[in-house]
Amino acid sequence: MRAALYIDCDSIEAKAVPVIYEDIIRTDKLVICKMFNSDKDDDSFMESAGRFRIQDCMHGEYKVSSAMVALAVEVMADAVLSKPERIYIATGDSLTVPLLDKLRLTDIEVVVAGPCDADKILVNSAQRYMYIDVLAGGKCTADIPDIGDIAKEIYSVSSYYKGQGRDAVMEQVYEGVVRRYPDFDVRNYGYTHLDTFVENNVSGVKVYTDENGVTKLTLVDDREEIDTFAYEYMTGRGYKIDDMAELLDAIRSRFPGFAMENYGYHTDYGFILSFSKFEIWENKGIKMKRTFKLSESGE
Repeated sequence: MRAALYIDCDSIEAKAVPVIYEDIIRTDKLVICKMFNSDKDDDSFMESAGRFRIQDCMHGEYKVSSAMVALAVEVMADAVLSKPERIYIATGDSLTVPLLDKLRLTDIEVVVAGPCDADKILVNSAQRYMYIDVLAGGKCTADIPDIGDIAKEIYSVSSYYKGQGRDAVMEQVYEGVVRRYPDFDVRNYGYTHLDTFVENNVSGVKVYTDENGVTKLTLVDDREEIDTFAYEYMTGRGYKIDDMAELLDAIRSRFPGFAMENYGYHTDYGFILSFSKFEIWENKGIKMKRTFKLSESGE
């Protein structure tokens, strides 16, 4: 994909430039590379500029706002004249938010590469946000979405395509999650591949490769497995527990990514009552119905 990269040197460290550049060229062809700096005496970016042939657009007026305006003008001009398919903006400055909003009016995908401590308004204004620390192989320290929330969204996207009579292509799943969570990246959670992330964290789905070599996601009915596990768990606990949260936690531990919403329930009580052998005990506890206790014990 033809791409353009714009670097805000006032909010990005020089050592981040090679990391960002090399990550981009794994998937895209960079046809435009420009960097902007308000400090004309700052030469820390010169090595990267020469190595990667990045056009030096140093503004040199010691005004961050001036460099930011120059960046915005160049981005919009290139979007119209050069028409890249994807634009990368390396910045940690939320002053770029109005620019990101305008770019949404185009057909160009816009990706922001920035620090983990960036303002949430910047993260959420991007179509996709990449954490520089993660690109460099470090740990993500940002307030990222919980794995459980990501799992629910993956299941939701898969359900949408299943409702259309087809299985979701993994790329479609990724795009669907990013629309909801712009900073979603499996690397934030210590994974390198989306299919591995799904297999380890999302219940009710199965990853497979079709005859054309395309990786897809299909829904599977694992409710029977969940029921069997729950009944065996309750039997092992003497047919009764004081708090239904105990069983729900056990199910989540056994079935990573478990979400009762995937099975049509939105409350703990509703889900527990969907088990034919259970009844609510003392408001929040669970016990096996007497008929099933007798059959389980062989009496």
